[in-house]
Amino acid sequence: MKQKIADMGYKDIRTFKVTDGNCYEIYGYNKDGKKAEVYFNPVTAEIVKQVIGK
Repeated sequence: MKQKIADMGYKDIRTFKVTDGNCYEIYGYNKDGKKAEVYFNPVTAEIVKQVIGK
């Protein structure tokens, strides 16, 4: 899963954890260099929710 997320363009991931709802949660940066908080479906790696900062 970490490799899939990296392949999607997320980098400098400072936090990678499993939430209470079993999603993967990361804090890092997207391919545009903006801070990103992203939740991924643990089976399909689809983005469930994301918050992009500056």
